[in-house]
Amino acid sequence: MKKVALLYTKAFSEMGTIMEMVVMNTIIYMETGSATWLAALFILRVAGGLISSLFSGVLADRFDRRLLMIISDLARVIFLLLLIVLPNPLMFLISAFVLGFFSGFFNVSFNAEVPQIFGEDKVLITNAMISRLSAISMVVGFLASAMLSSFVDYRLIIAIDAFTFLLSALVLFLYKWKRHSDRKIKSNMSWSSDIKEVTGFIRENPVLGILFALFLVQTFAASSHNLGIPLLAEKINPNNITYYQGIIWGVWGGGCILSTMIINKISFIKRNYFLSYIGISIMISLCFILVLSTNNLWLILPSAFVTGVFDAGASTIFTTMVQKSDNVIRGRVFGVVNLVNRLGFMMGFIIASIMIKLITMPQLVWLFHGMVLVTCVLIIMLCKKKKTLMVARAG
Repeated sequence: MKKVALLYTKAFSEMGTIMEMVVMNTIIYMETGSATWLAALFILRVAGGLISSLFSGVLADRFDRRLLMIISDLARVIFLLLLIVLPNPLMFLISAFVLGFFSGFFNVSFNAEVPQIFGEDKVLITNAMISRLSAISMVVGFLASAMLSSFVDYRLIIAIDAFTFLLSALVLFLYKWKRHSDRKIKSNMSWSSDIKEVTGFIRENPVLGILFALFLVQTFAASSHNLGIPLLAEKINPNNITYYQGIIWGVWGGGCILSTMIINKISFIKRNYFLSYIGISIMISLCFILVLSTNNLWLILPSAFVTGVFDAGASTIFTTMVQKSDNVIRGRVFGVVNLVNRLGFMMGFIIASIMIKLITMPQLVWLFHGMVLVTCVLIIMLCKKKKTLMVARAG
């Protein structure tokens, strides 16, 4: 079996997850008629990933990452099947938490193991392909959920998602790759020692610490455009919100696909990962501000496409930089990434939900993404002052 099968099955399961999320959101709102239940569903899914990030990295460094991924897939299969048997709002909330929990587990183990599966020298090309497949999965997932939900029972869509995870577990079980034994040396360390080691590692690598600080602000800001796109679609056409929301994200996904096809061919990025990430982060925020500051569809769509180009580029570069961490500690480093991701997004979503009642949607996006722009400027000033930019270029 070829290595690329792992990437295709992962993308297939991501497509199933998007379909399942759309269906779960729709069904729980139809069943309860309550926006509170809908918000609870979203928060519990994020909370599951947040809690798993506290120890998923430690386990990924102590145990077989392949086995952890298989367990994560099978656990999601079980709870999705329970949703089919027990389709009630409470079970939806429980499943959302569990799915978020094991999704975080899988992602930490997978990202930490990518260099071992595909080779240290091919991480940029591999991450570009992962980002491309993820973008395609998102577009197809949204379209498929919209079409299938019109004429099939929602439980069939949930069953499809369960099948994608079962297939992923099967491929992981059948495909074996060479796993290094260096991670077993410190397997008897305590949990507190593991955490102390990873925090020490981040302190010893200031570029990584700066990267995580910016990532926290970015995930916080991301809540504004995730909340803003549906509101923008409503302004464009209140009678067809789903269609225009899908069009905007679909065009964004097209930009992502283009980005992943060219990023590994740009030599400047290969020589300047950190500098490229800062510059691209600035462009992402400027583009999202532009997208959400107008109701003109002819301006929104080209801007969304360009945003997708930069967004996928930033994601690919970020993952590649983190994967340069030593294999013995890489799982815990990705655990920190997952923690920062979930924490930033949850805080952003909570604050954005309050702020949107006080200010307009464009003002919210300006405020949140303005924080990213300010952070990037401060990082550039800090790097120049401490002369860490030259070190970052070498990495």
